[in-house]
Amino acid sequence: MYFPYFYTKQSERNALIDVASHLGSPQKVYPILEPYTPPKDLTKLLDAFGATGVRAHLVVNPTRGAFQTSAAQTSWTTAMSTYVSRPKLIIPTLHVFAATTASEVTAFLGAHPNRDVSFVVLATGLPPKSFATAIGSRTPRVFLGPGLNVADYRATLTGIPVVALESRFTTVTNALYPAESPFCLDPKSYGPHGFADFTILDPKPPRYPSRGGNGAGAVALHMTFQDPVSSDLRVRHFLSDDRIAGAPPVGVKLLQAIAHLDAEQAKTAAGRFLTSPGFDALHQYRVDGHETNLGKSKHQQLSHHLFTVAKAL
Repeated sequence: MYFPYFYTKQSERNALIDVASHLGSPQKVYPILEPYTPPKDLTKLLDAFGATGVRAHLVVNPTRGAFQTSAAQTSWTTAMSTYVSRPKLIIPTLHVFAATTASEVTAFLGAHPNRDVSFVVLATGLPPKSFATAIGSRTPRVFLGPGLNVADYRATLTGIPVVALESRFTTVTNALYPAESPFCLDPKSYGPHGFADFTILDPKPPRYPSRGGNGAGAVALHMTFQDPVSSDLRVRHFLSDDRIAGAPPVGVKLLQAIAHLDAEQAKTAAGRFLTSPGFDALHQYRVDGHETNLGKSKHQQLSHHLFTVAKAL
């Protein structure tokens, strides 16, 4: 199984909606959703998941982005209660912060009896032994962020699946990307506990409210594929020809990058990339001469990535 972590930005939500019916049967890709924006932003995604029978891990105690006040947190809990109450849709997930106590862990478990639940631990705080005591006889899935000692948690949380959340995709300046880079081993090699990461985009929490930046210099497309020999997942990077900030427009630069993507696909036997919804959309942009934007391109790259991983599992 694959557990990609999302901060539910618009490009991420749209990508997940695109591939809701392509996450495996039985389901093989289980998104972890940490909300950052108002509850209404999630309803279209959760409705799409509900319609296709997809389940997701949903952080039920968001405190970042739009939820930095008690009032906002309470409002979110109320707005999402109907969704969270659906076991076939939501796996309630507690974000364990540095200050989270054992009693809070116990209270969370008590609030969701006889349910699949999970925990996200991104910072050092509650010691593994105290965590194990608070969990008791339950067997939640535990996701650990980069920097935490996975071996310690696995040794202490006996019988509980502990999955490392890794930053598998090194973020660098677009113009410096190599032609290709590794993403992960054969997805099937991770065993029954599966693997997790922050997808192919920047793992840092987004700014809230979002702010525009300067005109992009080099524009890059990151396209996942499975190596036919090793079965490892790798990423090809396609850069725009123009790499100076400001001009030409981003839409023109994206068409340049997509042209390189199409050329690679055409010269590779059987096609290097799966014809996913994301790949098809990018290709059609070039065919139509449609100047899209960075948000849309990220949406299509993520859609292609999720589709490819699901097919590899």
